[in-house]
Amino acid sequence: MRAAWATIRIGLLDLRGDIRRFVLLVVCLAVGTALIAGVSSVGASVARAIDASAAELMGGDLELSRADRPATADELKDMAALGTVASVFDTNLRAQSDTADAFVDLAVAGDTYPLVGAVQSTGVPPGEKINDFLAVKDDVPGALVDALMLDQLGIGVGDTFQLGGTTFEARGTLVRLPDAAVRGFRLGLTTLISVEGFSGISDRTSPLPGLGSWFRYKILLDDGDADSVKAQLEETYGAMGWTIRSARDGLGPMVRYYDLFMRFLVIVGLGSLLIGGVSVWASMQAYITERANVIAVLRSMGSDRGRVMLHFFSQVAMLAAIGVGIGLVVGGSVAYLILPLVGKAVGIGLAPAVHLQPLLIAAAAGFVTAFGFAYLPLQQAQTIRPVHLFRSKGLSAPPMDWKSLLTSWQVLPLLLALAAFLLLAYAMTGDWLLVLAFAGASALAVLVFRGFIGVAQWALRHLPEPPNRILRHALRSISSTGSNATSVVVAAGMALAMLIVVLVLQGNLRQEFLGASSFDVPTLVASDLFPDEVDTLASMSGPGTNITQFIATPMLRGALTEINGVPVADVRTHGPEATFLLSGEVPLTYRQVMPASSKLVSGKWWPADYDGPGLVSLHQSLRYGLGVNLGDTLSFSIFGDTVTVEIASFRDYSWQGGIDFLATFSPAVLEQYPTTLFAAVTAAPGAEKTVERELAVALPDIRFIAIGDTLKQITDALHQLSFAATLVGGLAVGNGLLVLVGSLATGRRQREADTVIGKVLGTTRFELLATSFVQYFILAILAAIPAAALGVGVAWLVGQAMLDVGFSLDVDALVVVLVTATIMTALLGATTILRAASARPARLLRDL
Repeated sequence: MRAAWATIRIGLLDLRGDIRRFVLLVVCLAVGTALIAGVSSVGASVARAIDASAAELMGGDLELSRADRPATADELKDMAALGTVASVFDTNLRAQSDTADAFVDLAVAGDTYPLVGAVQSTGVPPGEKINDFLAVKDDVPGALVDALMLDQLGIGVGDTFQLGGTTFEARGTLVRLPDAAVRGFRLGLTTLISVEGFSGISDRTSPLPGLGSWFRYKILLDDGDADSVKAQLEETYGAMGWTIRSARDGLGPMVRYYDLFMRFLVIVGLGSLLIGGVSVWASMQAYITERANVIAVLRSMGSDRGRVMLHFFSQVAMLAAIGVGIGLVVGGSVAYLILPLVGKAVGIGLAPAVHLQPLLIAAAAGFVTAFGFAYLPLQQAQTIRPVHLFRSKGLSAPPMDWKSLLTSWQVLPLLLALAAFLLLAYAMTGDWLLVLAFAGASALAVLVFRGFIGVAQWALRHLPEPPNRILRHALRSISSTGSNATSVVVAAGMALAMLIVVLVLQGNLRQEFLGASSFDVPTLVASDLFPDEVDTLASMSGPGTNITQFIATPMLRGALTEINGVPVADVRTHGPEATFLLSGEVPLTYRQVMPASSKLVSGKWWPADYDGPGLVSLHQSLRYGLGVNLGDTLSFSIFGDTVTVEIASFRDYSWQGGIDFLATFSPAVLEQYPTTLFAAVTAAPGAEKTVERELAVALPDIRFIAIGDTLKQITDALHQLSFAATLVGGLAVGNGLLVLVGSLATGRRQREADTVIGKVLGTTRFELLATSFVQYFILAILAAIPAAALGVGVAWLVGQAMLDVGFSLDVDALVVVLVTATIMTALLGATTILRAASARPARLLRDL
């Protein structure tokens, strides 16, 4: 044991003089560990918060909802058999005072609402039931309203206002509903009233197209597991058009976006650890080569293979401890600080916290990666014999004897490290498909790069030598036996491939968060306009006005009656969108050009001059919701006529782009029917109030609804995610470039020796540097060709199979990255011999 400690002490003392050369290695390990520690910590906090307060988030254990009708007596009886039931009805209405109006997100509370938690309000006395507080008094029902709505209407608590044409009293300000997190994206200012108050509302029509009313029923189970009861309900009620949700299901689109972001971070973290491992391998291989004379001296003094192994293993362990330690501190600290922000965006209260298990997993992953990639150079160190001291003088190490390694017990630690890494990766992701795909892609990449450079070297040896001396010497250096070309191409190629994967995925996530096109968030919207009113709006918009954009869309109502000739009564629907489309007459439109806030998922949009058979474009959720596909037919009843159209495309549209329609028809199908117009107005920054006043004067009979602030909140949250994805992607790209730099350390001593010999033989400094530049420029190209193909292919596979996001490729950005990396590799490759090319040969010969 004393001998082992002495060996470790000598190894660490030996490292002390060379620790600066391992800065890149430490940084790469720290970045990968920090990403994994941060992602795992945030994910653990979100999961624990949902598990701990699932019932409060949902307002019960489960929720059943639909858009077309309330529950029947028999359905309510079945729900009551499971536990206590509370009903909530959500819709959108317009609120008005004597001087202003506001767009309202209306929640109608049943008698037993809320089952769990409490309505947070400044007006409700402690212990009083919310429905008692909102009951009709002096023939006027009560309402709890958003404080901002009081400001918009110019009223105070105790004053009255009109809601759907009925008078209500503002009895207090609403701070938060207990189930607010699972209500999803809601447009408007939240207002809570009772069922009794809602029964007296005269006009229940939503002022905006595409916004339906939702009947929700919360169930607090008497007994039984929520997941198993949900599965049972889905078998019976799912076929009847009901949507059954648990707490996590109910958190809606924002949680999906965060899930995508977290999975992206995990992929980046695993990739960063991988290229960090490549940095370990390249750095240790170069270090072992340069320390070959030290190893030979140790062996000549009686050190056995085990002692040599322990000497360098202690150095790897120390470097890994520094890198992993820095990564844990950074990752844990960042997660601790951003947890409240993540919770605010998702709608869950997340207090700053540090979780030990995610940090241990990240630390273990960092150490396993360092050991796994350092193991082969360490094995190589054990093969150095004393005679090597008199042969190479530290210019090279013996090549790896793969056959002996793979057929002996010495391969077991490497296999154990691989198995441990896969298990840790599964613990981080919970997805074996992702882990195995990542491992398979990494192994394939190594084989591809080694095979590609092998073929390239063979081709160069058989090609006629070029007449240019610089190019000739560069090609000889690449193709000669013992060249470092394979090591450089594998290391640089792996870094480039991972860099491309991150770059493509980051671009696809940005597109998923923010939509396929850039667009402005509308400030005001209005419906039921006539053509002359639209002409007035058009004259008020454009250059030199306060209205930067104005869009008018025709709108009419129709009912879906048949799908592929089958009556909709016989069709099983899935999801709220399909249920809403079958709820009766719904808003429809026709368009020549697809709006900027939409993006095609499948199929094609019709040409602007299309005049053929009727086509329709549906929201992508209706493909599964209605069980339809491209080419299927839908029949609508419009003003008593049956209109049959073919599905031409499925599209997704971004909420931050305004209101869109579930079903959009091609031109000439609906133009013969009377329509009104729906308008969206975008005001210039800072001119919102001015535009409101101008519209009130020009069109006093039209009520414009200000939804810009609501949509902007959604847009800002998605912009934050997009910025975070860009920031992390840039961090990973920088990490890859660092590994690219570190890979050039391989064979540096041999290159310096060759440079000295060239100087002795009369080669000029310019020729030496130019030859090195050309050599590494060619090696960078040889790395970039397979890296581009592999990176794009892996990014497509991950995006389609694991993230479920649309795939797009920014060719310009890809070319810029590849060109930059290639030139950087060539320049840095040339600088590795700058010292040898500039100094006197005699001095360097003494050093060598």
